[in-house]
Amino acid sequence: MSKRIHICLVGGEDAHKRIDLSKKLLHDNFKVTILGTKDYNYPEDINFIKYSLKRSLNVVSDIKTVFEYRKIVRENDFDIIQTFDTKPAFLVPLSLFGKKVIIVRTITGLGKVFINQNLKSLPGRMLYVLLHFIVRNKVQHTTFQNIEDRDIFLKNRLITASNHSMIYGSGIPLGDIKDIAPRNGKIFTVICVSRLIYEKGIVNYLEAAKICSEMGYKIRFMLVGPLEEDTTRLNENILDQYSAYVEWLGERKDITDLLKKSHVFALPTFYREGFARVLLEASAVGLPLVTTDVPGVRDIARHMKEALIVPIQDSQALANAIIRLFKDKVLCNTLSKNALSNVELYSLSVISKNYINLYRNLI
Repeated sequence: MSKRIHICLVGGEDAHKRIDLSKKLLHDNFKVTILGTKDYNYPEDINFIKYSLKRSLNVVSDIKTVFEYRKIVRENDFDIIQTFDTKPAFLVPLSLFGKKVIIVRTITGLGKVFINQNLKSLPGRMLYVLLHFIVRNKVQHTTFQNIEDRDIFLKNRLITASNHSMIYGSGIPLGDIKDIAPRNGKIFTVICVSRLIYEKGIVNYLEAAKICSEMGYKIRFMLVGPLEEDTTRLNENILDQYSAYVEWLGERKDITDLLKKSHVFALPTFYREGFARVLLEASAVGLPLVTTDVPGVRDIARHMKEALIVPIQDSQALANAIIRLFKDKVLCNTLSKNALSNVELYSLSVISKNYINLYRNLI
C-alpha cells in the first residue's frame, strides 16, 4: 500500500474553516494536520497543532513564529504544506529554507495596503511584494481566489505562468444545507454578516438603514459580526447611534439560521476582498445580494444576475437598491434563483476536487 500523502494546512485564528476541506482530503486517503492559533473542537482524525502568530507586523514575534514553524516541520513528516492566511503565505516559506517540503500558498486577499494606491500605503505594498519576491523560488505553487490578485503577482514576477492556478475559496458544503430561506416573513429583513471594520462598508450600511426608515419603509436591518475597529470612523458609540435602525447582534454561531430568516443579504464592502465567502453562504440559502464591484466580489456576484451592484461608499445607492428589492418580488425571486444556481460552481465537492488534483500532481 502506498504511503498516505500528509497535508499540513496552515491558517490563523480561523484555521477551523478548513475542516470541511480536511474531511474531503481524509476521505481521499490523505493524512491531515491543521496549524492554527485558536483552540477548536477538531474531529479526532484531524491532527491540530496550535502555534502563535500576530496579525500585525511585529518583527520579534514574527521571528519567533518562523522558528516555531521550523520546529513543527522538523517533528512531523509533511509532504505538502498549504498556507491559507496572509502572513503564513510568506513566513512559512521563509522558515523552511534548507528544508525539502512542497509548499503551496493560497492568496486569500491583499488587505488594506492594496485598497488605496496612495503614498501612505506604499511602504506596506513594497514590503509585501519584497517578502513574496524573496520566497518566490521556495513556493512550488500559488493558488488565487480572484483574478486581480493574480495579476499583481504576475506583474511583480512573484509567480510564473505555469506555477499558479485559480481555486475559488475552500468550498461551500451545500449538502449540509437542507432548505432555503422562505423569504416570506412579515417584516422585510436585510442582513449583513461581516467583520466590523470601516472598509467593509459598515457605516454605509448603517446610513442606508436610516435612509430607508426616514423614507417610511418598514425594513428590518440586522448586522452580524465582531467589532474589530475602535477609531473615529467606526466604534461602538457609532453603532449605538444607529441602534434605532440597525440591530447589531455581535458575533454569532447561528449564521445559517439568521440568513434563512432574511429576505436580502447586503455587503457594501470597498475592502480588497480575497474571496467573499459570505456572499456564497447567503446564495446557498437563496438570498438575493446587494453588494459592490470590488476584487473578490465581482467573481461571485453579477449585476442583475445574482445581485444588485451599487457604487462603493454610496449609502443612498445602497438604500435605493434595498428599496427596489423591497418593492419588486419578481426581481427578488430571479436573483434568488440565479444565486442558488451560481453557488453550485463553488461547492465543497468541486473545490476540494481541485485541491486534491493539485496535490496529487505536485507529488
